[in-house]
Amino acid sequence: MTSNGILTIKTYKDKETVVLQIKDEGQGISPEVLSKLGTPFFTTKETGTGLGLAICYSVAKRHDAQIEIGTGDEGTTFSTRFPLIPSLTNA
Repeated sequence: MTSNGILTIKTYKDKETVVLQIKDEGQGISPEVLSKLGTPFFTTKETGTGLGLAICYSVAKRHDAQIEIGTGDEGTTFSTRFPLIPSLTNA
C-alpha cells in the first residue's frame, strides 16, 4: 500500500465468533503470492524474514481461529475469526 492509503482495523462479533479485521487500500495480492502466504521464510520484501504471517497462522491455530483473506484491485482484507468461549461471554 502506498503511504497515503488508509489502513482500517476493527473488531466485531459475528454469530459465534469475534473477528479481528485488517483492511488496506493497496493494489491487492497476486494469485502467485496469495498461494504462498503463511509459508515460513516466504517474503516479497528485500529485508523481510517471511515469518510474520507464519506466526499469525500458528497463533490462530492454537486459538482454534480461522484466517480469511480477501483481495482485489481496491485492497486486501485479513479477517481472523476467533470462536467465542461461552464461559467468558456470560461473565
